Amino acid sequence: MKGSTLDLVQRMVDQLTPLDQVRLLEYLTPRIAHAVASNQPPKAALSRSSADAWQEFLRIGDALAASDKPGSATLTASVLAMRR
Repeated sequence: MKGSTLDLVQRMVDQLTPLDQVRLLEYLTPRIAHAVASNQPPKAALSRSSADAWQEFLRIGDALAASDKPGSATLTASVLAMRR
């Protein structure tokens, strides 16, 4: 949709009564829901990528913990000290 078309539609919606705006929403809602649902990745792919992300997060955390120098303040300790 061109920007000028969108502007025209917005101006037209502004001219509708509140009841007609509700009717328009009732008309658009199933269409938007269908469009959004058809663009979602399958749940298996989503949970797999989510599991991969958590694995990477934990791997990085372990690497950071391993690289800490003994006796140096950790971020958690620093934040807790600032809160006091």
